[in-house]
Amino acid sequence: MGRKKIKIQRLEDLKARQAKYSKRKTGILKKAKELNILCEVDVALLFSSPSGRPTLFVGKNSNGLSSILKRLPNLSFEEREERRAYTIEMLKKTYENSESEFDPLSLSHDTNADTLKVNGFPKLEK
Repeated sequence: MGRKKIKIQRLEDLKARQAKYSKRKTGILKKAKELNILCEVDVALLFSSPSGRPTLFVGKNSNGLSSILKRLPNLSFEEREERRAYTIEMLKKTYENSESEFDPLSLSHDTNADTLKVNGFPKLEK
C-alpha cells in the first residue's frame, strides 16, 4: 500500500494539528538520534508544540548543548556566511517543488547590522 503525498499547509483543526505534531516529532527525534549515532555528529533540536511546550533533544554528548553553542562563536564571519548560503540553497532545493508557504529567501539578513538575524532571532555577532 503506497503513501499519499500531502499538501504542506497549516492544519486548522487543533486536535489534528496536535496529533500530526506528535507523530512528526517522534520521527524527527528518531532521525536526529540515528544521525548522531551513525555519523558521530553533535545534534541539537529545539522546538515548541502547538500548545507551547518546548522539546529539546541533544545527542549523546557528555557536555550537551553547551558544547555545541560554545563552538559557534569560534567560527569566522566568512565561514558563518558560507554555511548560511549553503543552508539557504538547500532550503530552496527542498521547497522549490513543494506548495509550501515557506520562503527561504524570507530569512532576513542585514549585512550592515552588527548581528545576523534569522526569522527575528539574533544570530552570532560579526
